Amino acid sequence: MKNWILLLTLLPWFGCQMEDGHVEGWHEPPVVVSIYFTVRGKVWAPGGDQTRVLDANRMPVPDALVAFFREAPEPPPARYYCNRCVELPPGTLHTRTDVDGSFELQLKPDTEYWMVVQKGEFRRVTRMVTGASGEVWDSEERRSGPRPSRVTLPAGQRPDEGDWTPRILILRGRGEPHMNVFWEALGFTMGADVEEIRDVDAEWVVSNPEMLRNYSILLATCGDDATYLSKPHIQENLRQWVRNGGKLFVDDFAYDWAEQLFPGFLSYKVDFTLEYEEGVCGGTERAPEQIGRCVNYECYDAAGYAGDDQLAEWIEVVNRYDSLDMKYGCNVIHELGIGEQGECKTELDPRCRDGLFFDVPKVWMYGTSFRYHDKPLTVSWNYHCGKVMYTVLHTHAEGDSATNYELLLQEKVMLYLFMELQTCTSPNLVE
Repeated sequence: MKNWILLLTLLPWFGCQMEDGHVEGWHEPPVVVSIYFTVRGKVWAPGGDQTRVLDANRMPVPDALVAFFREAPEPPPARYYCNRCVELPPGTLHTRTDVDGSFELQLKPDTEYWMVVQKGEFRRVTRMVTGASGEVWDSEERRSGPRPSRVTLPAGQRPDEGDWTPRILILRGRGEPHMNVFWEALGFTMGADVEEIRDVDAEWVVSNPEMLRNYSILLATCGDDATYLSKPHIQENLRQWVRNGGKLFVDDFAYDWAEQLFPGFLSYKVDFTLEYEEGVCGGTERAPEQIGRCVNYECYDAAGYAGDDQLAEWIEVVNRYDSLDMKYGCNVIHELGIGEQGECKTELDPRCRDGLFFDVPKVWMYGTSFRYHDKPLTVSWNYHCGKVMYTVLHTHAEGDSATNYELLLQEKVMLYLFMELQTCTSPNLVE
């Protein structure tokens, strides 16, 4: 009896072959017609929409926000502010880009939206009127050349056109005189949203809290000439600037910009020195009194690998076949230490002390060289609403002209880290 029941169940699907080729009893599956307008594509780093930027320097942006509002969204409050992580208004159509910058969203057809693409404080807002049901707008129909501006983060501040960027001040050390090359190769205009001053001349900026609040990011490059960093009032000004939302990016011999303000997070190994003793330096509750005390005067190249899963996957996207060569490492991170990063949500977290959250820095890149094995190359930590990032590597590693300059892999990684540095902060998380 069970076999008969099974046979009767199958019969309607087999049916009989008819002369016109149709199968009796067979029903064609219904054709599904989309009632949505589809937007898909990739989000690109600043400069990706400019003709003067090389194809090799166009980079996709992972974990960028793509959102569609029915009304024009409120602009950011200022160039310098506490960028806390918040939820979007309920019902906002949005997504986050994949590691290759890709995204897809379905919208109402024949409807006006304001499209927002954003990573940290880089934000572009454009008006879009969707097409008919079933239609698709794909930003990647053309596979090379300048990308559509709608899906490219801006390289300049133009609020009237819907473009917002962080304001960056380069504190130029004597070891990296051509930082303009890095920024110009990405389509930025020096002197506008990326300004530059010699580190030896910057005391008047960091002595004045009002001046500091003009900038979103301070980038301190290779040099150990900022002797004023040992002054207590300057240390306090800079700590407060970071605490309230500032982002501090520091590379190799400029390490004092991190060490003098936040001692304890890192210690350094000094194997070659000109005037101080060798050995482990820093990493204590009080920073060394001398600026440049922890400089290791032997630079090196290293074979690198990512300490962050998303960064590792992104490197595969932009650098699928090449080795991860890191050039011009100057200074050596010896060990990671524990430091204050913000306020605690719960005292049950073992990293909490008296309501404050303490943790070690996050390691973004490790490297191995002839002398040093599996050492952190690039690290970051939160300090309340701001962030600090330190790398032993030159941010801009070679070249004195941006004309036809193709960024090195480590420079592309630096751009990725700049984007991560100025994303929002959440308590108890090192992002």
